Amino acid sequence: MKKQWSKISLIFLFLVALMGTLLRSIAFIQQPFEYLNLVHAHSHVAFQGWVYTIMILLLTNIFLTEDQIKKGRYPLQFMLTVFVVVGVMISFSLQGYALYSIIFSTLFQLLNYWFIYRFLKDSRDLHGSFSHAISIRFVRTGLWLGLLSTIMPLGIGILSAKGLSGSEAYQSLVYTFLHLQYNGWFLFVVLGLFFHLLDKNSIRYHQKYATLFYWLLTIAVIPAIALSLLGMEFSTYVLAPAYLAFALTGGALLFFLIALPRNLMASLKEKRNWFKLYLLAFLASFILKMILQCLSVFPVFKPYAFFNKPIIIAYLHLSLIGSISFLFFALMLDKKWLPLNRRVKLGSVLFILGFVATELFLTFQGLGIYFSQIALMMGSSAMAMGVFLMILSGVQNKAQ
Repeated sequence: MKKQWSKISLIFLFLVALMGTLLRSIAFIQQPFEYLNLVHAHSHVAFQGWVYTIMILLLTNIFLTEDQIKKGRYPLQFMLTVFVVVGVMISFSLQGYALYSIIFSTLFQLLNYWFIYRFLKDSRDLHGSFSHAISIRFVRTGLWLGLLSTIMPLGIGILSAKGLSGSEAYQSLVYTFLHLQYNGWFLFVVLGLFFHLLDKNSIRYHQKYATLFYWLLTIAVIPAIALSLLGMEFSTYVLAPAYLAFALTGGALLFFLIALPRNLMASLKEKRNWFKLYLLAFLASFILKMILQCLSVFPVFKPYAFFNKPIIIAYLHLSLIGSISFLFFALMLDKKWLPLNRRVKLGSVLFILGFVATELFLTFQGLGIYFSQIALMMGSSAMAMGVFLMILSGVQNKAQ
C-alpha cells in the first residue's frame, strides 16, 4: 500500500470539514444543496471516506506483510472504495436517501465485507509478537463489531419503507448503528493501533490491567447500547443494562488509566513534539469521552445527553475527531506519511484550534451561555484550511 494514498484520506477529511463549514454558513450563504442532503453526505464521507480509508492503510501497513497485501488485493479494495465513496458523496449531496445513494451505499458495504473477511483471515496467520498481542485483539474485535453494525441499516430501511422513519423503533436502530460504529468498530481499531504504538516503541504497560481493560470494554459494548436509548419513552425498560454498562465502562476506564505508565510522554522522548501533542489530544479526548458516556446514565444529565442538539454534536465530534482522528494524525506523523514541515505544523495548529473552538462554542450554545454562528463557521473553516495545508505538504521521502 502506497503511503501517498494517505493524502486521498486527507482529501476526504478536507471535504468533510468543507461540508461542515457550508452547513454552518447556511444563515449567511445561499446553499447549492439541500441542508439535510448535505448533512447525510457529511456524515457518510466522514465515516466511509476519512475514517474507513485511513484505517485500511494503517491496518494493512502495520499488521500485514507485503505478500499478504498483494494476495488479498488490498490496493484494489482501496481504490474501489475511493471510487464508491465519491459516488456516495455526490449522490447524497444531490438527492439524499434515494436510488443512487442506496446503490453506492450497498456497493460500499460489499467492499467493507470483503475487507473485513480478508483482514480477519490474514490476521489469523500473524506470527511473532502480533499473534497474541492486545493490539490485534482490539483490532479484530473492532472488525467484528463493524460487521455487526451493518445489520442495523437493513432494519432502518425496512422501517423507513413502512413509513416509520419518525418512530422510536427507527431512532433506536439509528442510535444502535452509531454506537456500534463510534464506540465499537472505530474505537476498538484505534485502541488496537494505540497499543501497537506502545509495543513498537517498547513502552512497558501493565499487561494484566490492559487485558482487563479490553475485556470490560468488550463486554460493555452490547449493554452500552442502552445508554443511547435512555432518551426514549421506553427508557425504564433499559435501565438495568444501562447501569451495567456504566459499571463496566467505568471499570474499563479505571484499568486503562492504571495500565499506562506514568512516564508515558517521557518514554517517547525521541519523538517529535507534534506527535506527542496529537497523542496527548487523543488520550485527553478518549478519557473525557468515556467519562461523559458514563455520566449519561444519570437522570440529571438526560436533558443534555439526549435532547440538546449542540451538546450531542459536540460529543459526536469529540468521539470522531478527538478520540479517533487525533491518533490517526499521530500515526501519520510517526510513519512519515506527513512530513513535519511548516505547512503541516500550521495546518495542525489550525485544525486543533478549530476543533477546540467549535467544541467550546457548541458546549456554550447547549448550556445557554453564548452562541455565535459566525464563530462556529470560522472554527469549521479553520479545520478545513488546516487539512488543506496538510494535503499540500507533500510526502516525506527517504532522503528527508
